[in-house]
Amino acid sequence: MGQRGFTLIELVISLVLISIIAAVILPLSASPFQAWAATRERTHLVMLADNTLDLMQRDIHEALPNSLRVSANGQGFELLHVATAGRYRASASNLPSSDTLDFTQPDSSFQVAGPQAPVPAGSRLVIYHTGQPGADAYAGDAVITPPGTSVSVSSGSPESLITLSSAWQFPYPSPAQRYYVVDTPISYICSSGQLLRYSAYAIQPAVASPPAGSTSALVSPQISACQFSYQSGTATRSGVITLQLTLTGNGESVNLLEQVYVPNGI
Repeated sequence: MGQRGFTLIELVISLVLISIIAAVILPLSASPFQAWAATRERTHLVMLADNTLDLMQRDIHEALPNSLRVSANGQGFELLHVATAGRYRASASNLPSSDTLDFTQPDSSFQVAGPQAPVPAGSRLVIYHTGQPGADAYAGDAVITPPGTSVSVSSGSPESLITLSSAWQFPYPSPAQRYYVVDTPISYICSSGQLLRYSAYAIQPAVASPPAGSTSALVSPQISACQFSYQSGTATRSGVITLQLTLTGNGESVNLLEQVYVPNGI
């Protein structure tokens, strides 16, 4: 008994029917995969933005009070990073033999409360930086020790000793007897679709983009827009910096906004 096969017409009809079915089913099956890919990309962008904001927040929380400043175009900001801080002794009433900080003449040493962390090489000592004329560390006012004056700490109990290689006269005592040791300025600058972090450069009077002699590190490579703004603090409240970032990748974008309180205790 002979076997009957497909005719050419039947084969053509079958191919046409399969093509029609595929044309209907494939778009329906592709949509979930597209949604999954878009969700994965947005999740990646959100995680990248969160890590970026966390890094900036950490540096902001370690900023010298009143040192945060934003560039004129809002595409970058700068701060002075605090390596260590404490309270200096201003009175010898309780410990007559203690070495107090003298504000009436140059002084090269003073005692501070408790043990203090080591001071990084090249650090500078700051007392009562307000950012105003005459008390501006960026301008090189006397509230900050000059370049080349080294700062060292001799740890002790109950008080440690800070020594300057050259005597220095600070113009204003801190109401809370605070001192700060700053090791480097830090800048965050958006440029050409990237956010870069700059450090290890000399303190400069004005915000520079990029700072001369700095070391840069890539923070995020997918920045399509950024905007920074700063509202300075007062005697009754902290300053606030607003960080706005837009990250874009593979046709997806996320927008994040974060407001960070800036310490201003001097």
